[in-house]
Amino acid sequence: MALAFSRRLFERLPIFACAGFIGFLFLANLWNFAVERDWPKLRIRSAEPLNGVPKIEPAPWTLQAFLSGEMQRAVSTNIGRTSPVFPISVRLKNQFMYSLFRASGAANIVVGRDEQLFSLGYVEEFCARGGAPDPKSLDEWADRVGEISASAKAWDKGFVYLISPSKAAHAPQYLPVGRGCPALAENIADGKLAPFRSALEKRAVTYVDGAQLLARAQSAYPIDLFPRGGIHWNLLGAALTLREASRSMEQEGRAPIGKYDFDWREDDVARGTDRDLLDLLNLFWPNDRYPTAAISRKGGEAPACSRKPRLLMVGDSFLRELIVAAAQAPCPPEIDYWFYMRDDSGAVTLSRFLTAPGEIGNGARLSADLALLAASFAQADAVVLEENESNIGYNRQVGNLLESVRAIGSKPLGGAR
Repeated sequence: MALAFSRRLFERLPIFACAGFIGFLFLANLWNFAVERDWPKLRIRSAEPLNGVPKIEPAPWTLQAFLSGEMQRAVSTNIGRTSPVFPISVRLKNQFMYSLFRASGAANIVVGRDEQLFSLGYVEEFCARGGAPDPKSLDEWADRVGEISASAKAWDKGFVYLISPSKAAHAPQYLPVGRGCPALAENIADGKLAPFRSALEKRAVTYVDGAQLLARAQSAYPIDLFPRGGIHWNLLGAALTLREASRSMEQEGRAPIGKYDFDWREDDVARGTDRDLLDLLNLFWPNDRYPTAAISRKGGEAPACSRKPRLLMVGDSFLRELIVAAAQAPCPPEIDYWFYMRDDSGAVTLSRFLTAPGEIGNGARLSADLALLAASFAQADAVVLEENESNIGYNRQVGNLLESVRAIGSKPLGGAR
């Protein structure tokens, strides 16, 4: 009898295991739902949370939210996303799509030739190029940049306006097979930046066209200047651009970081921003073995500098690699970095970090209150104002910096930083 009971128990073990697993999920979801509002750190979560997924917002427990259906939608979404198996199921689905069809499970990422990853927005912008910019808007934009440049020079500051490149425009040969791209087919995409360069030159603005620079430099290097799994240029591309910017300021006698140059070597493992798109794919087995670049200071150790230079960088996330490259300058600067980026919810927000000389991490996060930008400009030895070629002329950083320059007038601000 005992033997028969043991046999029946053994035969039913899979049923008990499934029932136990379902029970665990139910209790785990119930627990997560209960603590998400006031004690979010107590949630049971996966060992590898998903990248790029918006943070869970507590459901609105109000009569108005209930009547509008907002509360029900939030509860339904949160129950699913707080489940411990949610990240696993997403990664399984994404890995299946990628391995079998070379397709992306992330709505804003496309997979191109040779497993190159692209942000969808950059591809759509590149392929839609063709029309000339509105002359009035172009002149207004160039006048604003010109005024900032003139003010920086009046304050005896180095200044460079930087056009950062788009991966889709830099490497269109990797765009997805079968994807229509009118601008590429009609060979008209390359002319977009010419009017902008001409407008800057008319106003005697010192600028570096990173898109043009990298296009010319690519043939001289054995690796791509954009990593396979990244949205931004790699450190080699950023270092080439910083060297050009340093030379431009040096020609005007305003190069606080010294004569910048670098050595580089090829690496074969993607880290940091070299894999930002790859991480957003949320795969179980991401292939991060592809060519990347590491840089070092030309000539070894940095010489002793008489003073710590301070750079103000205003732009977007492409400046992050420039900050890492600047750590290898002859006189590594302190960098006050103001930048716009999309947060987890998709909204564009302004952030600010202060990076110590030689530091390659984010540094200290500071208030991004625009009222403080004027003091940042006044205390800087040099200013880098950056826009990406994909949305040049339509960003907020130019107007923000101009308002700050106008706010401080013609005399330097006194006092400490």
